[in-house]
Amino acid sequence: MLFVKAAKAISLGILFIPFTGCAIGVGLIFAALVKSISYAPDFEEILFNYAMLGFAFIETFAFLLFFILAIIIAF
Repeated sequence: MLFVKAAKAISLGILFIPFTGCAIGVGLIFAALVKSISYAPDFEEILFNYAMLGFAFIETFAFLLFFILAIIIAF
């Protein structure tokens, strides 16, 4: 039983590494949005829509990681 708890702790620690990537990716998306709007303010709405699409893809990956986290904790 102790081995299972240790394996869960290690797997949870490894699982949080991609969350760091998600946070960095979101930061890069919005930094690029600010920079691109400063270059082309006429396309603000289009650029914002593309940024939201990228944000949604990254957050979908993060929610998938949360579901994997719940499965690991449950079993």
